[in-house]
Amino acid sequence: MAVRDSIIGPGKRKVVTWEDIDWVLSISKRPVLLKGILTPEDANEAVHRGAHGIIVSNHGARNLDTVPATIDALPKVVEVVAGRVPVLVDGGIRRGTDVFKCLAYGAAAVLIGRPYLYGLAVAGAEGVARVVEILRSELELAMILCGCARVGEISKAYLWQL
Repeated sequence: MAVRDSIIGPGKRKVVTWEDIDWVLSISKRPVLLKGILTPEDANEAVHRGAHGIIVSNHGARNLDTVPATIDALPKVVEVVAGRVPVLVDGGIRRGTDVFKCLAYGAAAVLIGRPYLYGLAVAGAEGVARVVEILRSELELAMILCGCARVGEISKAYLWQL
């Protein structure tokens, strides 16, 4: 992918521009999902330019201390995308109840990064399978406790608004 030198910050850094995204979209024969979207403005721009999906992500460990948690950014991104493309979420998912909350906020899918890596480190493929099993059983329990028989029944109505 073509990148340009940034003039922001100390030293030279490579940054991806919207023009780079246009180029990737123009040559790709596969759907392109943009990861790292945290603001409604960027989500809207991504959809406008032809992205096939959005991944709300802060790229793990919030590299910049003031970057929001993905669960905090998700609702506004889902709202502005308004169903035009799928919105996925990545980051901070550790329990089935985290999956439930993300689905309730409108995520089409929830990606798990660290949990499966922990399972892999502990017990290889069996550890990964166990992590997925735990997350699934926790999600199913949350659904039962909320009275949701199907994933499609999960909604914001089950979330406490503070």
